[in-house]
Amino acid sequence: MKFSFSLIKKLAPGKYSKSELVEKLNLHSFETADPGGDVLEVALPANRYSDASSHLGIAREAAAIFGLKLNDPTAEKLKYDHKDQGVFRINVKEKNLCPRYLAAYAANVKVGPSPKWLKEVLEICGLRSINNVVDIMNYVMLELGQPLHAFDADKVSGGLVVRRAQKGEAIAAIDGQRFALDSEVLVIADAKQPLAIAGVKGGKSSEVSNGTNKLLVEAANFENTNIYKVSRKLGLFTDASLRFSHALSSELPLLALNRALALLRQISGATLHSPIDVYSRRQAAKLIPFNLKKIRNLVGQEFKEKDSLAVLMRLGFKKRGRNLEVPPLRIDVENTEDLAEEIARFSGYNNIISVPPAVALRPAEEEALVILKDGIIEILTGAGFSEIYNYSLVAKDRINLAPKGTLGMSGGAAEIANPISKDFAFLRDSLGAGLSKNLRDNLRFSNEVKVFEIGNIFSYSKSGVLEAPILGVAVAAPTAILELKGLVDVLFQKMGLTDYFLPDLNLNNALLKIGESLRIEGGDHRVLGYLGSLQEGKSAVLEINLGKLLTAVEEEKEYEPLSKYPAIIRDISLLVDNSVRVGEILGWIDRVSPKWVKDVDLIDWYQDEKLGDNKKSLTFRIVFQADDRTLTDGEADREIAIINQVLIDKFDAELR
Repeated sequence: MKFSFSLIKKLAPGKYSKSELVEKLNLHSFETADPGGDVLEVALPANRYSDASSHLGIAREAAAIFGLKLNDPTAEKLKYDHKDQGVFRINVKEKNLCPRYLAAYAANVKVGPSPKWLKEVLEICGLRSINNVVDIMNYVMLELGQPLHAFDADKVSGGLVVRRAQKGEAIAAIDGQRFALDSEVLVIADAKQPLAIAGVKGGKSSEVSNGTNKLLVEAANFENTNIYKVSRKLGLFTDASLRFSHALSSELPLLALNRALALLRQISGATLHSPIDVYSRRQAAKLIPFNLKKIRNLVGQEFKEKDSLAVLMRLGFKKRGRNLEVPPLRIDVENTEDLAEEIARFSGYNNIISVPPAVALRPAEEEALVILKDGIIEILTGAGFSEIYNYSLVAKDRINLAPKGTLGMSGGAAEIANPISKDFAFLRDSLGAGLSKNLRDNLRFSNEVKVFEIGNIFSYSKSGVLEAPILGVAVAAPTAILELKGLVDVLFQKMGLTDYFLPDLNLNNALLKIGESLRIEGGDHRVLGYLGSLQEGKSAVLEINLGKLLTAVEEEKEYEPLSKYPAIIRDISLLVDNSVRVGEILGWIDRVSPKWVKDVDLIDWYQDEKLGDNKKSLTFRIVFQADDRTLTDGEADREIAIINQVLIDKFDAELR
């Protein structure tokens, strides 16, 4: 952002050169460059636009650095020529998107060229001079950081309304561009039409011209995320939208409006009416305990209370007993840690002595979960999958989509107390929704997509927010569900997990197709996750709880002595419908006799028109074995009889 060194020095007068200011700002405040002439280039962090995207803000930093008195143009109280508010009214219909809206009526305005000093500041900062009214609005924005706008009052019908644009509305901007609007766009309108795109750009219909002699001067505070989204949506990026998008204090508009009115009186001879101020959501004063001991511990440096308070006072903080009142424009300061940063940067980061931390050392240990993740990444990337990273914050319509009970998170979705946007109001409770969106986005460029993500999901509980590491995999391909099923087999085989089941999920779900979804279970039928076809397109997704998978893998690897008692093997052949899944049959066999069934395998599969159009023949080998004695043939036969009857009842199977 460009600044005029001459104006900064006017606001913070003192014996320092431009090069000295550049050096000190780099050491204590912001990254600053000297491109030559009277210009300074300052790179502002995103959270400092409210107080520092202005010449007064940079001058305040300079005054704090050099120990100077600040020449604040907003300090003098403005006296209005008329106590009444003029003949217009304001109606703010969208108070959430516009917490504060001020407008003042100014009459007897003489529009003409701006004085030389004003033009020079605008030119140095990259703006061209239009006329004295428009130039004053731009000058105050540069001086104080608050965007302003002036309407020709004679071109406004029935006052100002702050509302959402209506479907089909359009506006011609001051520069002649025409923009189609929708309900996401906030506008400043009169009784007939939109006059300006709020926080972004003014309209042609109420533009100030040489014939203007009455003004409505606007100073407002707009919700930053809406301005950001509208600016991007319209492809319209202005100095005003840049500032509003980074969030500004709602105390700034009145300061800027009074400054602009004072300059209008001085330069154009305007007579001023009291402004209308619609302030629906007032900014509360912030008090932070001044705990110097905590600040010393945070920074690791000793600070004198007198020096620390002096720095904070120069930055606009006020002592209130044991607390400090934060300047209204410093919306970035929230706690003692922020106070510590202010003191540390003005004391000089280079002056802080480096002290090694005193911690107990212990031998390095292998982290089992990290090793598991690394192994999974190696397997998946080797199989042609691409790793991705999605946001942990999601909108309301992207929660509660995973099949209930499959990821081991029983609580509800965790809502953010103060979200930056409704699109980021919840912590994700599954990876599936994000992965399905990744598939949609990438299918525009490819016929087949294979992606995976390893990340945490979250769930609310009475004790707080719980989180769990999850593997999510998604495939878009004609045989997507079969590829994921084969992937599970490969993953578990390489991890040494041989005892697992893939029974039908049998749950209605907004994300997955019923009848094409499976539950992933460990050997003790502990649910590890799910896989299934997505509702849209030829695509599928799987999610596995890595914490539970790690436990299953470790239990599988535990030493178990071979049984000293012999096993009994029985084969059963069934004729079933084609719709019956092998996984279902395996699961039921294991459930019927979990005490003695040690292993079940499909050893033969046969399908022929002789069997019927919708029939298939399956042969399973069942291994019975007891840990404490030798089973008899009679016991094995009785178990087989029970299994046969269950399969007949459950699957309408025909024994062969």
